[in-house]
Order: sequence, then C-alpha cells, then structure tokens
Amino acid sequence: MATLVLTAVGSAIGGPFGGAIGAALGQQVDNAVFAPKPREGPRLKELDVQISSYGSQIPACFGKMRVAGTVIWATDLVERRAKTGGGKGRPSTVNYSYSVSMAVALSSRPILRVGRIWADGNLIRGSAGDLKVDTQLRLYNGHGDQQLDPLMASAENISQCPAYRGIAYAMFEDLQLADFGNRVPSLTFEIFEREGTVSITEIFHAATRGVVRGESQQLVSGFALSGATAREPLTLLNDSFSLECRTQGRDLMIKDYQRAPDEPCSIVPIMSENAARFDRPRETVEPASRLPHVMTLRYYDSERDYQTSLQRSFRGQFSAIDHNIELPAVLDTAKAKQIVEQRLLEMHGQRRSWRGDVALRKERLFPGDHFVDDTGGRWQILQIEHRFGSAQIVARASGASAIFPVNETSPGRIVPSPDVLIGDTRICVVELPVFGLTDPGKPIVAVYAGGTVAGWRRAALSLRDNSAQIEIGATTQSAIIGSSLEPLSPHTPHLIDERRGLRVQMVNAGMDIANRSGSPLDGDAPIFWLSGEFIRYGNCEDLGNGVYRFSRLLRGCFGSEDAVLHHPVSSPFVLIDSDSAHIVDERIFGAGDIVQVEAMGLGDLTPATGTARIKSLAITPLAPVHGYMKRAPDNGLSVRWIRRSRIDNGWKDGVDQLMAEEREQYRVALFAQQNLVGEWVVDTPEFTLSGNQYSQMGLDEFANLTAEIRQSGRYAQSAPAAIHLPSSSA
Repeated sequence: MATLVLTAVGSAIGGPFGGAIGAALGQQVDNAVFAPKPREGPRLKELDVQISSYGSQIPACFGKMRVAGTVIWATDLVERRAKTGGGKGRPSTVNYSYSVSMAVALSSRPILRVGRIWADGNLIRGSAGDLKVDTQLRLYNGHGDQQLDPLMASAENISQCPAYRGIAYAMFEDLQLADFGNRVPSLTFEIFEREGTVSITEIFHAATRGVVRGESQQLVSGFALSGATAREPLTLLNDSFSLECRTQGRDLMIKDYQRAPDEPCSIVPIMSENAARFDRPRETVEPASRLPHVMTLRYYDSERDYQTSLQRSFRGQFSAIDHNIELPAVLDTAKAKQIVEQRLLEMHGQRRSWRGDVALRKERLFPGDHFVDDTGGRWQILQIEHRFGSAQIVARASGASAIFPVNETSPGRIVPSPDVLIGDTRICVVELPVFGLTDPGKPIVAVYAGGTVAGWRRAALSLRDNSAQIEIGATTQSAIIGSSLEPLSPHTPHLIDERRGLRVQMVNAGMDIANRSGSPLDGDAPIFWLSGEFIRYGNCEDLGNGVYRFSRLLRGCFGSEDAVLHHPVSSPFVLIDSDSAHIVDERIFGAGDIVQVEAMGLGDLTPATGTARIKSLAITPLAPVHGYMKRAPDNGLSVRWIRRSRIDNGWKDGVDQLMAEEREQYRVALFAQQNLVGEWVVDTPEFTLSGNQYSQMGLDEFANLTAEIRQSGRYAQSAPAAIHLPSSSA
C-alpha cells in the first residue's frame, strides 16, 4: 500500500527543497494533515528597520516595495572643521560638521529603478529624482554586468572589492549629517522591480527555482521574498490567498481556488474487498468553535506611502480564535479587504469533509483531484491510500466560490512628507545700517537667499576675494525676495508717499507676507530694501500668485536718502528680517569695497551670484536735518540743525536720541557763490559768524551762501546737510 498526501509530493519531486514546497502547499489543503511549525519568515517590521549585521538576509523584492535595506559598506564618520568670524578682538567661532559614505543593499534580485528615499521618515529624494540633502547618490540595479563603485574601489583593495552583481544597492558619498543630529539616519527606499503588478504564480516560480508553476490570476503590487527556506514566504502567500495545487509530471501546479475546478471524475464506493469490509462513506462537519471568528491581515498600504495597514473580517461569535496574518506585500485597501473577507469565508465553507473507500479504476487518483459522490456532492482529495484494487480517500468540500464583493473602502488619513522640487537659488547681497542698539564697529553685509520653488531650503555660500574663494557657511532660513513689477518714482525722503504704491513679484508663490494696514511711522512698521533704498511701509496687500502691493511708503530710511531715485521695473526687492539674514563676518570691509558672494544650492547647476559696493552704512553718522541759516542782527550769520543718530531707539522719553559717537562734533564748510570760503569744527548743533568776521572775509552782502554740515564719527563723517541763504534774503 502507498499513502499519498499533498505534503509528500514535493519530496518525491525535488528532495528536501521540494519537500518544503510541498509542506507549504500542504497547509493550504489541510492543516490537520500537516501542522506547520511557528512561522519564521519576514515580519513586516523587518522591512522598516535598517540593519548592518553580518549575515543578514537581503530580501528579493518583486513589484514595488519600500525597504530599509542592509548597510553593506561604510566609512567612518568624517569630521570637518570650519572657522568663522573673529578679528579686531572678536572671538572666532569654530563649527564642526560630519559626513559619512555608505552602501545600502536593497534587493537580492535586479530592480528597474529607485523612487523616493526617506531618512528618519523625512523625504530626501523626491519622485522626480531630486535630492533634498547634500550628498552624491549612485544607484546600482543589480544586473550581471554591474561595475565596481569608484569610491568603494578606491577605499578597498580593488582586487578584493566586490561589484555586488545580483544585488541592487545605493551608494551615498559624503552624506552630510547635520540635518540628522550628526548621526547616521535610518533610511528607507521606494524600489521598483518592475512597473505594474506581480502575479502570485511568478513569486512561487522564483522562490522554487521553477519547481512550482501555475496560472494564478491573483496579483499584488509588491512582495518581499525572504526566509530560511522557500516554505516560509510561500506559506504566507498560501495563508493569505485562495490557492490549490495539482501534480503535473514532476512539477507542482498552483491555481486559484476561486476558479471552477477541473472536470471532476466519478467514483464507485465499495463496502468490501476480498475478506476486508469497509464502513460506508461518511461526511463530517468541523465544529465552528475550532475556526477563527476574526481574521486580521497586516500589509503594506500602497495608498499610504507603504505604511503598515490592517484589515479585519468577522464571522459570528462562535469561537475565541483570532487568526493573524502578517504579509510582507504591497496591496491597496480594496484588495486587502477582499483577501481577508474571502479567506475567512472559504475557511468556514470548507468545514465539511468526506471519508470513504472506493474502487480503483484505470485512471489513478491523486491528492488535489476532484470527484463527485453518489449524491452529486463535489469534493477535492486531500489524502489517498492506494491498495491493490481499492483506495481510501479523505476529501474536503469543493466547488467554485464567488469572489467576495467589497464595498467602498478608505485607506485612512495620512500626512505624507512633502515632495516639492528644490528649484534654483536666488540671492541678494545687502549692506545694512544699524537696526538695533548695538554698535557693530564695522560695515554689516548680509546675504538674503531664497529659491524659485517652495521646496528650496538652503545653499552653501562662498566669498570671492580677488582670485580666492572663501567658504562662509550656509544660508539661514529662506528670505522673502523678489523684483518690482512697475517703476517707483523719486519722492521726498522722510515724507509718507500717500499716492504711489509698488507691486512686487516674489521669486516663488510660497513666500508669504502678512497683510497689513497701518502707518509706516508705527514702531513695528516693516522694512524692505529696493535696489539700495530702505523703505518702511504701512500697507501690504496679497494679490495672489506671489504678487504683493505695498503702499503708504516712507522713503529713504536709515540714511539711504541718496538712493531715493527712480527705480525701474525688475528692481531687486528684499523684505528685511534678521532671521533670514546671513551676516558675513569672515572679513572686515572698507568703504568702496566690492563684495562678491556665490551661493550653490542642491538644485543649482551653476552658482547664484550677488554683489554690493560698501558705503559703510552701519558706522557712518547720519547727515543732520532740519537746518536753517539766517542773518544775525550784527549782519553776521546764524546756522542751526538737528543731530541724528545711526543707532535709532526711537523718540520715547522726550529727550534727544542716543549719542552713537565718542563725542559730538561737526565740520562746517561755508560756500559763497559755490566757492569755499571757510571751514570750522564745532561741538554743538549750531554755528555763528559775527558781523566783523563776515566783513573781514570779504564776503558780498548779497552773495548766495551755502553751509554744508557733516557730523564727525569714530569711523567716518556723515554725508553733508546743505543749508542755503539765497541773495534775495540778504
């Protein structure tokens, strides 16, 4: 006699490896015949955690998956030291940065391409292939002609450096770690072994090296094949999908259980054979209490960036059994719901079993065959014991099952990492006056930078000094910069322009400025820079698409009276904000110097450049204002003016502003008919010339007189304040 069960078919075909296959498929036929050991295959979490342990298994990926991968090569952390600031008694700042180079294995079979990449859950490579961090990335698809990576080959003995043919991997060169707390982040990769879905049949065929074939119509978006033997992943698939197998020659054939069975054969039950007597065929029904009433499927959700999702099916309250399946496959919500509902429905539908003795015919019967009993019932053979002229059969209920309908499902809420392009860098180099109460003691040069799209974050800055290039760090947060859409005509400085406004187009529509309605004389009135002129504004209106209109303008602020000119269309615009200003401290600039700055962002093919000519705004006193000149009673001259301070703390207490200089001192130059006739230095904001002094200078009584007043500071003199006394006033 010979007893055949489905678990033994594999051993007969392919030895121990085939036995594992047969065991996996045997579970689908009858768990009572072959009780599987606890599963040791891939857990869902194993694809989410990056590992680097020697001997770790690299999964073979089908379709599209999100995997953490295995670090197969890495350098030590590379420390870089950069010194900024210092000079004239100021302490310098030493900044340390760290980077690493490493290779991460993704799949033990070739892939088509790599999509998005996440680091600590944040997107660092977009779907368009754009990198959002500072690194060089090389991708190897795992084909048989794969070449050595140049970095790895240079670091290792080239004769001992593997090309990792057959393994898809990613090589990061100089991955900057500042964004990750100066540690190596946990990476996950979206990989595509192909475009489109994958058949269950193909996964079985690959896992068994062609031993198992079939024609299953069931599809998944992706699957990670791993485990100590082929049994483990195939058991998972078999536990999740409705499959059955048949022998065909020396091969195993799988097909979908939902499909109509092959044409069943007929049987002839017998009650005796020779001297042996047999019981009549009987049907039994497994108690519902032995079957699960809840089935749970955990999987990777293609609609939620491959995050782990869960679907449940309930079937009455007749048992306390909860059957859980962890399937390392990528599914959509509807497919996952259909699988779990269908699987639990079929488990309950297959509770009926048949046992009996039949006469053998010319055609031999095998496990997996279907037959019809004398009542018309359909059965599938699970186990058959052959005798000389008869056989004993154990079978289960058979028949095509309808596909379980699934109503509309929702994948749930997800907050994905934003995937926006980085764009090109735009910069403006601006010399600043003193905005606070601290005397800087040197000119202040700031770099404001932004990007052409909202995904821009920062750029590396360098200072061009003659033929040398000095690295000065990176930009701060994105500045609000743009260009004017219309010309701005000159206007009297320090008087509010109530008539004209200015429309500005920002370099990207994501740059946001708060709407405002007020006075430019308010203490919190914002400031913008327009082609050298500092302007306070009272009103700001968002016109949409990155266009703003500014009105109630106070022109020529902070000593920029000489820049109150005609500003043409496309004049550069910067909203002054200390948080977005990168102050250049690497060297001290003098009046007349040209500052040239280059910025290189991740999305730039060539550096963005900006220049500024130094006027020493922060250390130059402001020109006096409100001056007047008149004749004295003795026919002399009396000249008075009001001092301004380059350190402006407002007029809060009714007294004069702070004295920013070491002492108060002015240089007075007197001109007659545009000819210089005398210069004086005074310590108060007034100057007098007696009648005798006036006559001794030989000045005409009716001459056109002009006095130019300059305040003397510690570092420079102010621009002149011109005060006139025309001849008609003599």
